[in-house]
Amino acid sequence: MKMILVPLAEDAGGEGLLDTAFAVARRFNAHVDVLHVRPDPAEALHATSMAFPGALRDQVLEVGRRQAEESATQVRTLFQDYCAENGITVLERPPFADGVSAAWHEETGKESLVVALRGRLTDLIVVRRPLQASPAPDTLEAALMETGKPVLILPLKDDDGAPESVGRRVAIGWNGSTAAAKAVAAARHFLITADKVTALSLQEEKDQQLSLADLVGHLAWHGVEADTRRFEARSSHIGEALLAEARALEADLLVLGGYGTSMTRELILGGVTRHMLTHAEIPLLMVH
Repeated sequence: MKMILVPLAEDAGGEGLLDTAFAVARRFNAHVDVLHVRPDPAEALHATSMAFPGALRDQVLEVGRRQAEESATQVRTLFQDYCAENGITVLERPPFADGVSAAWHEETGKESLVVALRGRLTDLIVVRRPLQASPAPDTLEAALMETGKPVLILPLKDDDGAPESVGRRVAIGWNGSTAAAKAVAAARHFLITADKVTALSLQEEKDQQLSLADLVGHLAWHGVEADTRRFEARSSHIGEALLAEARALEADLLVLGGYGTSMTRELILGGVTRHMLTHAEIPLLMVH
């Protein structure tokens, strides 16, 4: 793991997001690309159904550009101050002998589209989970569904701070699926360096062709000694039960497979995805 992408916007929790990203980077001597995407006022105006006279349209566009510039300046200053205060080397290109480095990238457009592209050439994407009442999380969905890379989803915290630790006590949600296997492979760096790894599975998985024992045997070849634990849950409460087991283990990272359908659909219909994104109090590592 050498490259970590962090989309950063002008909202609460930016410093906590950086704290976590750089904590992971220090663990693996990695480089952090911090990305800020300015909204394009012309695109936003075009998306509305309102018709503006020429002069008013120009005025609206100017206000939008000014707000985007002010927002970008604020986020850029946060990045620069953070790197200066924490002794982080700002570096656009390798090599870098030891420790962590960072770079600032700024683009104009739709954040989800930019993340979908830039995320394909990174090793990990770090985002904060969306608010419970917000609409479908476009950037998170793009990171999961369009990049093929693991996404570290941080919980919302009242103080906007970072989790105390990430990946020292790892729980794996295992059902033998292709998605779960991909998640385990994507989490290998965390698993190898973890203090404790526990694989969790439903008590009765009728269609599960790869058992917990199969997973434990696979991990052993990578030097990972994993415990196993089974739990019971009705199909409508799997997410709740899985989180309860992770809390009981005091896990600071839960590894999960992604979903075969659109996350937007999952959010509308409910299910495991919605429960995890709205209730998880620990970081999630997911991959599609």
